[in-house]
Amino acid sequence: MERNRDQPDLSGDPRDAALAWFVRMESGDADAADRRAFHAWLARDPAHRREYDRLAGLWGDLDRVADPRRNRRAAPTRRRFLAFGAVGGAAACAAALGGAVVLTGWPSDLKTGIGERRTVALDDGSVLTLDADSALSVEFSAGERRVRLTEGRAHFVTAPDPDRPFVVTCANGRVTTTNASFVVHRCLDSVVVAVEAGTTSLATGTEPPLSVTAGQSRSYGPDGPGPLLNQGVAVENAWRHGRLVFQGQPLDAVIADLNRYHPARIVLWDRPLAGLRFDGSVDISRPDAALNAILRTLPLRTLRPVPGLIIIRSV
Repeated sequence: MERNRDQPDLSGDPRDAALAWFVRMESGDADAADRRAFHAWLARDPAHRREYDRLAGLWGDLDRVADPRRNRRAAPTRRRFLAFGAVGGAAACAAALGGAVVLTGWPSDLKTGIGERRTVALDDGSVLTLDADSALSVEFSAGERRVRLTEGRAHFVTAPDPDRPFVVTCANGRVTTTNASFVVHRCLDSVVVAVEAGTTSLATGTEPPLSVTAGQSRSYGPDGPGPLLNQGVAVENAWRHGRLVFQGQPLDAVIADLNRYHPARIVLWDRPLAGLRFDGSVDISRPDAALNAILRTLPLRTLRPVPGLIIIRSV
């Protein structure tokens, strides 16, 4: 039987063929001839099955993690994603950055979309700026000003109030101050606290509180706090000035930050790629150029099988 002219090319790299077959089989357009050819391709070589299963696992990971590029009210199915791409990413990146609002009702939730930053004045005089694709909640009481950062990164300038501490909780940690300027960044597997001015107290789990003062930064994770560093503040503040700065960061962390600004969802095909290290500074107003700058320094290439999805794989 003559092969359907639109069926994937079976020659060349099995990873490319696996991707082409995956797009075809998930699109809903595959007919009986496509299915027969697909199963024959799978049976021809164990490497075909391995590559296809790897991609299916990656796609399953995407299904388990909500992507803010999709419509939050009615997230599209994988089939709609393949057909039409992610919803809203380009529009979000084109939106004006900034725009101060005032929150006066407590508790209150605040979220930003892809490429969107927001500055918020709190009713105690404090000001917070939320990075792209970030989320937090605010709840003030008579004895405490509390913010819970659930996703992303935020910069805080707290109004002085010695009788009512300002507390930022994130993961298993708590940053407390009465008057400081600082950043809290929720990364993939850790949280970074970087203090511009003033003094903060960082408590994690059952560990005793640690001081982090102006010009210092400290990370923490499930195993407790990391070492105190007399650097890192400028790196953690660069996004407020239109850049992302990385100092020997693993690729998965780099991509996680870039995903806050890129209109397409960027994913790593090969898990070992996550450990590659990147040093550099990129312009977040040009997310595609930023991605290209990262890729130029590493042995990687991209695949764009459908609108709204970029897959990074080894060369």
